[in-house]
Amino acid sequence: MLLNKKNSPIILIGFMGTGKSTIGEYLSLEKQLSFIDLDVYIEIKENKTIPEIFEEVGETGFRKIEYNYLTECTKKYDVIATGGGVIEYIESLNYLKQYKYIFWLDCDIDVIVKRVTNDKHRPNAIDKSKKQLNNLYLSRISRYNEIAFMKVNSDKTIREIYNEIINYLTCG
Repeated sequence: MLLNKKNSPIILIGFMGTGKSTIGEYLSLEKQLSFIDLDVYIEIKENKTIPEIFEEVGETGFRKIEYNYLTECTKKYDVIATGGGVIEYIESLNYLKQYKYIFWLDCDIDVIVKRVTNDKHRPNAIDKSKKQLNNLYLSRISRYNEIAFMKVNSDKTIREIYNEIINYLTCG
């Protein structure tokens, strides 16, 4: 695969704290591709934080907003880091199914808990126990798996994850 704007975007999915934004930014810098973190894009467009949007319109309202911006971003950017719950909204899930290069970043729940604990920017993690986070994680696995081109263990170095993705894009 040649990595350019004429091809399908590279879309990173996975639970919160699995490194989607970090890997997406690194990949885009290494390959000189455009990159967007969907949550950041939403915050800029809405001029509100994700927690503020959740508070105002609830999770269902947020997922509808997220879907609208997801469709915009897939037309504009080469690499997209989605929010962990993008697959919760059936329209987003079905929309993503048309794209080939969807990488599911995943790691051990203990790593996730360490990364997201006390992060007030993650409305679905605020004041949640490890068990509650694990239950949310388990509720999403089948949907991540349903649309993923490839599952990548993100409990590695950034360079190792990058190499794994690039190898699949160029050889797979």
